[in-house]
Amino acid sequence: MLQIEGITGFKPRKESLYRLAFTHSSVAKENRKGLKENNERLEFLGDAILGAVITEYLYHLYPQHEEGELTNMRSKLVSRKHLNELGEGLGLKELLEYSPSRGTQAKSLNGDAFEALIGALFIDYGYPACESFLVNKVLKPLDLEKLSERLTSFKSKLLEWGQKEKKTVQFKLIGSEGKSHDPIYHVACIVSNRSLAEGSGPTKKKAEEVAAKAAYEDLHLLYGETQTQS
Repeated sequence: MLQIEGITGFKPRKESLYRLAFTHSSVAKENRKGLKENNERLEFLGDAILGAVITEYLYHLYPQHEEGELTNMRSKLVSRKHLNELGEGLGLKELLEYSPSRGTQAKSLNGDAFEALIGALFIDYGYPACESFLVNKVLKPLDLEKLSERLTSFKSKLLEWGQKEKKTVQFKLIGSEGKSHDPIYHVACIVSNRSLAEGSGPTKKKAEEVAAKAAYEDLHLLYGETQTQS
């Protein structure tokens, strides 16, 4: 149990909870009620706690971000790939009891154990402990600024949408003004030969991003909706 304290910062009070958190279904045994004891219920609980902590953390950290941007960031943080990376970084697989010969999904072991650990910590110490662990030992060490920039690049998201929907997406410089050391560029976003939106900025890249965001909103893509243009 020393490993658990080193990972979370809290000394386990209910050791059986943590043993259960690291018991994979592939080695689960039936209890007196005939139920197989494994970490799946704790994983379910931990998933909800993780989502709540991340949502509140992002809400306060990025007061200028819109709902769609925050949703995208949260989705990335709680993706199975990212959770597996977090679990691997914490060395959780070394604590996990599982049987690779019984169809174990090795790629999800770390992420599942990570969520189950959060569930166990919640039952043992409550929400504040989970928040402390996740914020101080998981979220703060992450480069969220880089993640934010990547996820809020509407130009890249729009280009991805265009490829998926077989729509051509182009950006055309339509003008500039100001002095050479302080210019303002004006860019049009053209979707399938239709000028859909315009944007301005101190650089061509910024102007393209502003135009892309306007086009993204015009296409109703900000919150995951889809609307193709004829």
